[in-house]
Amino acid sequence: MNKINAYLAKVSNAIDSENGEKLAAALRLDDDHVYKLADALGKVHNLPSVVGNRLNTPWSDIVAAHLRVVKEGILEESEEQVASLQNALAQTFHDAFTGMMRWTLPVLYTIDTDLRRRCIKADNVRLAKGDKARWREEAVRGISKAFAACCTDRFGILEKSKKWGTYRILNLLLKMYTEMNQTNLTSTILRSVANADLPSLDQFPIADQVTFKYYTGMLAFYDEQYKKAEECLSFALKRCKAKGPDTKRLAKNKMLILNYLIPTRLLCGTLPHPTLFEKYPIVHRLYGNFVLAIRNGDVRLYDESLSKKQRELIRRGTWLAVERARIVAVRVLFRKTWIIHDRTTRVPMAAFRQAMQLAGTEVDLDEVQCMLAIMIDRGYLKGYLSFEKQTVVLKNEGPFPPVASVPL
Repeated sequence: MNKINAYLAKVSNAIDSENGEKLAAALRLDDDHVYKLADALGKVHNLPSVVGNRLNTPWSDIVAAHLRVVKEGILEESEEQVASLQNALAQTFHDAFTGMMRWTLPVLYTIDTDLRRRCIKADNVRLAKGDKARWREEAVRGISKAFAACCTDRFGILEKSKKWGTYRILNLLLKMYTEMNQTNLTSTILRSVANADLPSLDQFPIADQVTFKYYTGMLAFYDEQYKKAEECLSFALKRCKAKGPDTKRLAKNKMLILNYLIPTRLLCGTLPHPTLFEKYPIVHRLYGNFVLAIRNGDVRLYDESLSKKQRELIRRGTWLAVERARIVAVRVLFRKTWIIHDRTTRVPMAAFRQAMQLAGTEVDLDEVQCMLAIMIDRGYLKGYLSFEKQTVVLKNEGPFPPVASVPL
């Protein structure tokens, strides 16, 4: 009992001093106390009573629920039991959280982050047995309640308001919806944030800003809102910093951002600088030939790269965007064709077909006409097609506008 009493004294001190970080550590499932209390917890038969003698409600209920996770879940090595008990702890905390203040936010982050991790493990166990995953969906319902408590907090003093936890919990929900392939459900919570009376985003911790911009950029990418995606992802990449000496984590986070930012920039006509490829060889291996193909108007190389990288691009969720960016390589080739024809306002359609053939891509005239029509429709080419004379009639000035100016 001495170990449990010492633990409870530590918790009581953190509560009395409103030290959220220390209290969060005392409720974290990867903290040293979990295994230090193993023997002592095995001898306790009435945890609520033991904890209730030292702590007042609601903290007595919260701490008792945490110790039950340790005793009946972790020490028993049952992932589903851990998920179930951690979910019960989260519900107990969320119910009490409405009446709490800002200093308890680290506790919220710890409990909900542990809940996500444990639910992933529990769902993996279920999937391995052929059962349907269920724990993350339950976790999302509880965490959504905490999000609402942060977002709509009406405590009068802003410095002590739970509103400062809004983006951290929002980011956790966005992460979970992404993992569950349910990004279609994010619109409601994003709308809640947009309509909430919150401090401006730049007043929140930079880590919250970067994570939020990453997820909103990713969602914009999937919605084919590429201008917005570039803005958000560029913000995230520029401000993504390492926490201490953890450079591996920094590199991993930047790779996650670049996974969507590179295809977005290909579509927007901004090619990556060579130093980026030097710093991230994986990015060069995946996108190097696409960049080279666009720069040179090498449609054949672009098509070959699409074929070779198709499976990996599909796995990364970027195949459709990279395929769509093929038109940028075609634009470069056709612009060279126009230059060769002395920048005249009338170029035979056959000339563009010949350019494709010389570049190593066999196409018939109908396909070329289709490409030209699409380029005109999307704004990559200013002019019209004269089928009677089999000619492309180009605008006098700027028939090939900069890709960055083309609406996406």
